[in-house]
Amino acid sequence: MSGYIIETGGLTRRFGERVSVDQLNLRVPEGKIYGFLGANGAGKTTTIRMLLSLIRPDEGTIQIMGRSLSHHREAILRNIGSLVEAPSYYGHLSAYQNLKLIAKLLDLPESNIREALDTVRLTPYAKQTVKGYSLGMKQRLGIAQALIRKPRILILDEPINGLDPAGIQEIRHLLLSLSREQGITIFLSSHILSEIQAVSDYVGIIQNGKLIFQDRIQELEKRNKVRLAIIADRTDEAYRVLAGGGAEIERYGSQLLITVTERMSQADIFKLLQPFTLHQVKEVTASLEEIFLQLTGRGESL
Repeated sequence: MSGYIIETGGLTRRFGERVSVDQLNLRVPEGKIYGFLGANGAGKTTTIRMLLSLIRPDEGTIQIMGRSLSHHREAILRNIGSLVEAPSYYGHLSAYQNLKLIAKLLDLPESNIREALDTVRLTPYAKQTVKGYSLGMKQRLGIAQALIRKPRILILDEPINGLDPAGIQEIRHLLLSLSREQGITIFLSSHILSEIQAVSDYVGIIQNGKLIFQDRIQELEKRNKVRLAIIADRTDEAYRVLAGGGAEIERYGSQLLITVTERMSQADIFKLLQPFTLHQVKEVTASLEEIFLQLTGRGESL
């Protein structure tokens, strides 16, 4: 058995002539947070629906906890909690009553309800009707619904979509706690790159249904290109000298932005600029969003 709790091979799903997910090979390590990034329509939700057996793949395999999803569907799904899009609840009932309905349906003890409410920090509000909850509280209730069966895996589709900064912070702390303290594997889809960066151990990037990157989050950050932002006297002449020397260069008014590469090191750049007086030299590193745009050829927007 591999060290991956979720593993897919050649996973493909079509809708008519359109290929929504194309030969996807996911590798999700156990006990980690895996961030699944992609623009709207890239195939994230379709992938999640296949992992939850809500739709069938046209091709490929899904192994979860070392077993085939197609052959051991019920046993596998008992160990998965999920929140796909907006949580479902009865607004006129309290959080406790909503969870009690689920517990009865799944034949779970009431102790599971109390634990789920404690985990998402809703115990003080458990008897209040859900219609009076903030959006962040409703989202935490949705996660409590996913946690009530004490799953090994949590699959969340855009869990912070629409939340205010305080709500985002709550969900972020909750996910880190579930992973670090309880060892739950979290498969998290989002288009909010800064939040993926804040919580994820691993990241996969999907574009037009294809997985174009998959590794530790640190490996994605290593793809960052270092650039020098320079203001020199005789800007036009400095630009011509750098461009003539083979530098990757962009100009923004009086500022020159030069990319450091294997072919053009910082030492090479400063050698070309020796005839000029430098008024500003600043090292600029890309954000995770800029790295995403580099990987996708700047053809996707999040």
